[in-house]
Amino acid sequence: MSALKDELWKALKAIPYPGYNRDIVSFGLVQRVAECDGMATVTLDESQMPPGVRQQVETAIREALGAVPGLETLTVQGGKPLEVRPRLARQQAGPPPRLEGVRHVLAVGSGKGGVGKSTVAVNLATALRQQGLRVGLMDADAYGPNIPRMMGTTTLPSPEQGKIRPAEAHGVRFISLGLMVKRETPLIWRGPMTDKMVRQFLDDVDWGDLDLLVVDLPPSTGDVPVALIKRTQVDGAVVVVTPQDVAADDALKAIGMFQRLEVPVLGVVENMSYFVCDHCATRHYPFGQGGGQRLARAASVPFLGEVPMEQAVREGGDLGQPVALRDNSSAAASFERLAQRLWQELETQSAR
Repeated sequence: MSALKDELWKALKAIPYPGYNRDIVSFGLVQRVAECDGMATVTLDESQMPPGVRQQVETAIREALGAVPGLETLTVQGGKPLEVRPRLARQQAGPPPRLEGVRHVLAVGSGKGGVGKSTVAVNLATALRQQGLRVGLMDADAYGPNIPRMMGTTTLPSPEQGKIRPAEAHGVRFISLGLMVKRETPLIWRGPMTDKMVRQFLDDVDWGDLDLLVVDLPPSTGDVPVALIKRTQVDGAVVVVTPQDVAADDALKAIGMFQRLEVPVLGVVENMSYFVCDHCATRHYPFGQGGGQRLARAASVPFLGEVPMEQAVREGGDLGQPVALRDNSSAAASFERLAQRLWQELETQSAR
């Protein structure tokens, strides 16, 4: 490889895909770089880029490569899809297949860790089950699989007829790596392993017939969400945020990811919105006020409501008794309303 060509590849690897932290080379967008006597041609796989993204990528390439010494002429062109497709691209034409026996798949995501995404996923699944629906919960967070503790079950039933049987708690069927490895074991995984986990949880688990499968995603816009959306039809996504602006900044990226991957964003849930003082019965907003609503307006998606801070939420998560099971909790009432609204939206959407 010539010195100039090597520098061109280095420059391309420093260009992030719009809305992502990963670069366009690792996403497989750059098929080929040809160079001779200072003249270079960069060939892109256009099939992987949604409308409007191609121009952003080409502009970024011209700006980055224009600063490489020795380059005199640059051509950026589109190429045909590769026979062996990278993980970002879907293997089949059209939408991915639906998960057999599952009516709806709902992703719960966030751009930032620590906002209570798993808490929302667990209590949303429990609230949906309380409404008489058949519900599954898939813990797709390989690096922080907290669902078993939060559901109160840490053992997995024996396989049956070559299929993994999900655990069950509070009427909700669920699967998690936390059921398969010791709690103290760190998972030092790269992309291919998380892709394999998603595939196994979708294809090798005997979910049975479900009205809804809730998927708790890791706090990222990377491998796991892309793998999920590539392998099964996802009917909608909920983005969890806390009121402060730093959380909203990252949540906006998560919304952008779902939109780019053509998953309907059903709305924003603001967690840990406020707490009510035991002495004065006044609402206090330790993380600020209105961040979730501002985010929803900025992204032009619905605001689904606030979940207050309550000791019962933390206790329920630690003890495996989700607060959604309680009758005398404001947070439980918030999850009940959220479950009703999301189910209605999913059913309305499927009827269109």
